[in-house]
Amino acid sequence: MHTAAVRRLLADEHLTPAFATLWPTYDLDAKTRALLTYAKQLTETPSSLTESDLEALRVVGWDEQAIYEATALIAQFNMTGRLEAAAGLPLDQVAASSRWLRSLERRHARNGGTAPEST
Repeated sequence: MHTAAVRRLLADEHLTPAFATLWPTYDLDAKTRALLTYAKQLTETPSSLTESDLEALRVVGWDEQAIYEATALIAQFNMTGRLEAAAGLPLDQVAASSRWLRSLERRHARNGGTAPEST
């Protein structure tokens, strides 16, 4: 998991890389928890996804466009993470100036979240 991106999206600069495995123990809203559950499943066992997994996202307020964008973003993180690992690059370093991260932050703010501050 790219913790820097999650820090900005959740507006919590105190998250550490341990969040990637400890998030189920955090007090998260239902929408965030559903998305992280989906991301974990898409990352670890993508062939096990069913329509009911997508319905779990819809029930808590994710629309089709957001699900599509989240799926694309998760897939992108998975691909780049595997490339970084294969190349021996340091993990979990997302540039604060990333254009798509700023776009996600704006979307998060529009959907009722607190807009994280830019670094």
